Amino acid sequence: MNWEKKIIALLHDPIEKALNLEKHENIANRRLNKLGTYLKDDYKNPDYLSSAADRILFPKEKEHFSKRISINIYHYPEYLHPLNGEKLEDYFKNDFKQKIDKLNSEKITDKLEKLEDFKKTYYKTWWELPEQTELSFMLPGDTRIPSHSIIDHLDSASAMSVSNKMSLLLVSIGPVQEFIAAARKTIDLKVGSYMLSYLTFQGIKVIGEEYGYDNVIFPYMRGNYFVKKEFEKIGIFVETSADPGVASLPNIFTAIVPTKDLEKIKSKIKKAIKDEMSNISQFIKIYIEDLIQSEKKYKETIFQKLEAFKNWDKQISQFPIIITVDQEINNIEKYIEKHYIYTEDENIKKLYQKMKQLESTYQMKDIAFYGMYSELLGIKSSLRKTTRDFIQLFEDDVVNGDDLSGANKAVIEIIDKDEKKERLSALSAIKRLFVEYLNEIGYKEAYEKLKYVKSTEEIAGKYKLAVLLMDGDNMGKWISGTLAPSFKKRLHSKVIKELEREDKEYTKLLENINLVTPSYQRMISRTLNNFSNFVPKVVEEFDGLLIYAGGDDVLALFPSNKVFDAANKLRKVYSGIGEEKVGEYVFKNGWCYKKEKNLEYPVFNMMGKQATMSAGIVISKHNFNLKLALNKAREMEKLAKSNEEKSGRKKDSFAIATIRRSGQINISKSFWELNRFDILLKGLEFIKDFEKEKSIKNIILRLKSEYINYCFDEFGNEILTIEDFKNNIIPFLEKRMEIKKDKLKNSFVKLITLNERFLTGNKLMEYFNTLENIEYARRENIYEKN
Repeated sequence: MNWEKKIIALLHDPIEKALNLEKHENIANRRLNKLGTYLKDDYKNPDYLSSAADRILFPKEKEHFSKRISINIYHYPEYLHPLNGEKLEDYFKNDFKQKIDKLNSEKITDKLEKLEDFKKTYYKTWWELPEQTELSFMLPGDTRIPSHSIIDHLDSASAMSVSNKMSLLLVSIGPVQEFIAAARKTIDLKVGSYMLSYLTFQGIKVIGEEYGYDNVIFPYMRGNYFVKKEFEKIGIFVETSADPGVASLPNIFTAIVPTKDLEKIKSKIKKAIKDEMSNISQFIKIYIEDLIQSEKKYKETIFQKLEAFKNWDKQISQFPIIITVDQEINNIEKYIEKHYIYTEDENIKKLYQKMKQLESTYQMKDIAFYGMYSELLGIKSSLRKTTRDFIQLFEDDVVNGDDLSGANKAVIEIIDKDEKKERLSALSAIKRLFVEYLNEIGYKEAYEKLKYVKSTEEIAGKYKLAVLLMDGDNMGKWISGTLAPSFKKRLHSKVIKELEREDKEYTKLLENINLVTPSYQRMISRTLNNFSNFVPKVVEEFDGLLIYAGGDDVLALFPSNKVFDAANKLRKVYSGIGEEKVGEYVFKNGWCYKKEKNLEYPVFNMMGKQATMSAGIVISKHNFNLKLALNKAREMEKLAKSNEEKSGRKKDSFAIATIRRSGQINISKSFWELNRFDILLKGLEFIKDFEKEKSIKNIILRLKSEYINYCFDEFGNEILTIEDFKNNIIPFLEKRMEIKKDKLKNSFVKLITLNERFLTGNKLMEYFNTLENIEYARRENIYEKN
């Protein structure tokens, strides 16, 4: 691997290129000289490939078009939200302009450090590249297409420097839900999730060591704790803000690799994951045998072998299942036809034919249709998922099954200080003791975070336990580009005007094309990583225990009185809205802003207001079966995602299930917002108005029952308006319940007034159900009657 070539590709453009177009090559050369190299003649090929993949061809570009629409960022500053195409109003204004004016190219050069070889120099340079300035992700790679960052362009150029013929590779490991859900204790949940992240990284590490971590498109690996630990092994010491105790990698990754290496690299990835699973298994197996032989206790528990212990290795051989699919980036006409067969989308064909007809423009490359190849990879992955790998494991031992999953026979028995017995399979035993392996391999920071995990009783405190499961809505459509802005919406407004003047037909066609680009996918990957880094801080703010935060997925446990504030804040941070604050950061208008003394300026995009989350929330006793609570949370998440209005609005919701002592389960669902008003926020305000009076439960029940009794006849027809209910029925309730005059009336009006309109009918009934569940969750156990 030519690591010098990767360094050149990574620094061929200075990150501040948009601010100094004329001298950018001189700046790049100075920086490369400091690292022992220079802009060699072949550096332009990775740049051309990256540019071709990220932007369209312009008509007559070689003759005059480029010069005529060259955008001076100081004269025509524009930066577009990459997920909705909206202009950032604060760009190059006020506080942001002050930060731009202070940007010093010499200081950026001074930060670069040459290490003993090019590979190590590349690793450190890649890791620290965005840290050269806080505005790295706000400087465009191409001022004509101000919807992707220069960092994304440079990462793509570096990735494409490894070969001229590339393929996309997708790798997934599993089974995920079955593995994580097999849990009786919080440590099983948290460590099980962490172990899956760790195993996924073993596959990613193969790509990182062979070609560099920028060849991993998803997930975003910069700042990752596992990468940091690998760097330490070879003497590279870097900083990260990532929480070492959080499972932050999903069970899937996508990379771009040389086509000639495809079969070899797939084999290496599978071997690396399986070998590390074997290493973990053997360590834990010996660890347990040593405990039994020495008669030592482990955290006040005693381990005993069962008859099926001899099946340990056989059980582990099943896990994990590794699936790979790939797609070459080549033979463009062949794959355009295949794409049409799968999708019946003629726009790709039309775009290809139109681009072939453009005069005096650059040569069209296969990589220009990167988004089509990526979509084909997704189709292949979906088809592969319809078949399930089955590894036969026959165990004829007359012993009980595993207490956590029942999938395999129990191989060990654990007896705690209260003489309670727990039987575990090999995989469940590994989950329970995996932290000891982390300690053994030098993951000290992770070990310290995971060696003690709060119990459900400790999390709940004097309240009940809340399970929160959140997931980004339509994530597959965002990643595939189905919901992405069209090519036209990614262009600078000045470019659009010029393009319309030059070729209206071509411009019209671009309105219907929303193929993804490498930079778009890297941006999504980076944005989800940024969200994942904020999640632990929000969970901690509300006294929760974070199980995992992998991309758009969140699983956490909370005291039941705080889960709604946490969920509401998390979905706003994800979208970048609501002026929510996390440390020194503020989220608004789809962007993350940094507060610094008297300045506040955007530093990167979040998913945007059109990208939403849905949540499943379950409230139960702290000693309720954890696996059943998780299953119910998944059911609630599905219910939230099924929420739909006649207007076509879907998802963007939360669903709550409260499991009462009697066994009764109350379920409600709602959109997060109605008429742009925050439903949870308003509901919590209403409940808090009466919480101290300890009559809030009866107040909600009476409001709900009287609304039904007085406002509707037996056929469901409205016979009393909400206005009449407010003016005539609520004063009566205030007298009967001895509530201060107009207090309930005013609070009720505030509760149901959404943008000068009253909430009524079925929506109000659903709201009452939601209020009942929120009130129950906020009620201390000592007041719980049902």
